Amino acid sequence: MGGKQSLRFAAAALAAGIAWGYLRHRSDARAPVFALLQGLQWFVAYGGAIALLEIAQAVLEGPAEEADERVERITHFRQQVTERTGTSG
Repeated sequence: MGGKQSLRFAAAALAAGIAWGYLRHRSDARAPVFALLQGLQWFVAYGGAIALLEIAQAVLEGPAEEADERVERITHFRQQVTERTGTSG
């Protein structure tokens, strides 16, 4: 999913979480607080936080870089070990 699409999905989860949290705790005096916490939990669980961070990073980086000026990021290292036994072959 794209950043904006997943943000919309997470926003829908936020609204559903608020509604569910309010219905679940409607007899409590702190029902709005519990509803907000439930909504935030669902927002984060459905990728809202990462979508916001991706959008913020894209805004900070500015327009897309040209193909010639791509930045290569190293995400992991692979180590290959070979064992030599002293015999050829």
